[in-house]
Amino acid sequence: MTVTACASDDGPPDVDLSLSSLNEGHTEAPDVDEIIRFRTEDSEDLWGSVFGSGEIAVILTHMRGRDQTTWFPFARFIGESGYKVLTFDFRGYGKSSGVKDTRMDRDLEAAIAYMRAKGAKQVILIGASMGGTAVIELASESQVQGVAALSPPAEFGRINALIAVESMVIPLLLIVAEKDSQYYSDARKIESAAAATQFLVVEGQEHGTNMLVDHRNEIFANLLAFVDRWTDDRLLTTVQTES
Repeated sequence: MTVTACASDDGPPDVDLSLSSLNEGHTEAPDVDEIIRFRTEDSEDLWGSVFGSGEIAVILTHMRGRDQTTWFPFARFIGESGYKVLTFDFRGYGKSSGVKDTRMDRDLEAAIAYMRAKGAKQVILIGASMGGTAVIELASESQVQGVAALSPPAEFGRINALIAVESMVIPLLLIVAEKDSQYYSDARKIESAAAATQFLVVEGQEHGTNMLVDHRNEIFANLLAFVDRWTDDRLLTTVQTES
């Protein structure tokens, strides 16, 4: 494992033949605690899923051409670790209204506002590919505790991660595959521009949440450790065990 931080156009093919492997053992919908709908500032309706409970929120954003379900295995995993987790479909994806790949910033702002309205005292943002660019750009102005991104483009549409990290002092974790060349290069640019960055390189060329197929345990463990490190464990949900 190499620990070191990336960015560019979002892009691997929309058809993901590996999702069946990623969701192996999840032939039915995972144990979602609540299905929710919330509205953006510009009146789009977004649909999401909530896992777990507690005063620390983890918000997961998906990559282009996918939807929130690519994050479901991790959402359940981290929800069972004492956090309240939100996955949601960007506008134009799933049942969410609007035009695809346009205002991810407004969508994420609405997701953060929703979780805070529901009692979140601390927030961690985690995104894949274009969702990673969005969480990096929104992190500072949203005053979150930390941000992690898998294979983030340096910029996507109006969203620019390179500009955002120049003034960002929030902890940042970047994860990228060593042979995902365009995004590996972008991630290194982001790392160089950021003040406080951790960087994880995994083998192969998979992009975004596709990396979870071959590197599920390693990435899950690193993301959970990042969330644990930068949040207040006094706010964690206490898991009750039977004696």
